[in-house]
Amino acid sequence: MRRITPLILAFSAVGAAATAHLSAQIPERVSGEVSCAECFITFDTVLTIGGLDGPGMHVLSPFSHVAVDRRGRILVAAADQAEISVFDSSGRFLRTVGRRGEGPGEYGSISHIAVGPRYIHIFDPRDGQTILDHDFRVVRTDAFPGQIGSAFVVGDGSVVFAGDEPTSAAIGHNLHMISGSGEIVSYDDDGEPYPSPLTGSTSRRSFVAGAGDALWEVGVVDNRLVRWDLVPEPRVARVIERQVVEFDRAAPPYVVENFPGAGRSGRNGGAMLDDQGLWIIWHTPDPEWTGSVSAGDILSLVVKLSDGWLDLVDPDTGRTTGRHHQDGIFLGFASGSGYVVAYHETEAGVPFIHLLEPQLSRR
Repeated sequence: MRRITPLILAFSAVGAAATAHLSAQIPERVSGEVSCAECFITFDTVLTIGGLDGPGMHVLSPFSHVAVDRRGRILVAAADQAEISVFDSSGRFLRTVGRRGEGPGEYGSISHIAVGPRYIHIFDPRDGQTILDHDFRVVRTDAFPGQIGSAFVVGDGSVVFAGDEPTSAAIGHNLHMISGSGEIVSYDDDGEPYPSPLTGSTSRRSFVAGAGDALWEVGVVDNRLVRWDLVPEPRVARVIERQVVEFDRAAPPYVVENFPGAGRSGRNGGAMLDDQGLWIIWHTPDPEWTGSVSAGDILSLVVKLSDGWLDLVDPDTGRTTGRHHQDGIFLGFASGSGYVVAYHETEAGVPFIHLLEPQLSRR
């Protein structure tokens, strides 16, 4: 696999109404079968944080967001909390950052944390982006609507995310860039409009993973991979549709009441690009569980009744080099690091989060 060379990008300030229309790319259909029979994925446990008692533990949940800042501190937030617990590299609690409110450094909830070389970027579905320095002082708040669950810091304060952004300038454009000055430009990935929250349709969701001048967009509910070149400006360079049998055939053995079609396939849960390739986390329903649940229990089912998968994809070919499969889920990747985030609870309900460093090995 090619090595990705780091590159600092500088984006000119442009108005929020500016858009770029890109021509559609013909998708390449690639088998999701593992191409390297002697390859397997191993993990080194870097750190474990957990327990019911003690300061900072209230943010540990199956829906926690985790990041590692440039000083090696671990930042953990929960979807239903408005503050971040900060731990040192040994797992010792240091402090909390933020609180519930509407002022600078205050949040309604936290949907994502992204770490860059200069700043920490906190995303709130209500208030948009809050930028903190590494002393946790508020640098700037960029107000905009939207549920951002994945973002890539491409340069000195510039951020890219994918998905529906419910503004008139962004309709039909799936990739969005927040410049260092806080202005948003939206880019089209396929040349065709797509349903927007403004129309009441289901939001199109994606994860983004990048390094240097390369960025990959990974769909949540499908295996469509979009390669973006970010220089001189974002443009689609390649579209790959992975045909993963286990993902496509992951029909759950349980019945979801009043929610037709829920969970009828796998779901991607995160992406990371590094020197080894493109890592993709995905989940499938546990085939050993049967029963009936209500629609309100779907989030719990994703955690308790899912198997976790980790694929390493070669960016040059789109083929799967290695694959790991386990009982239990991965929460995603810790922004600012090369770590996979895993979650588990003891039989007594004590939560733990593990930071794992993945590596491709050969028998």
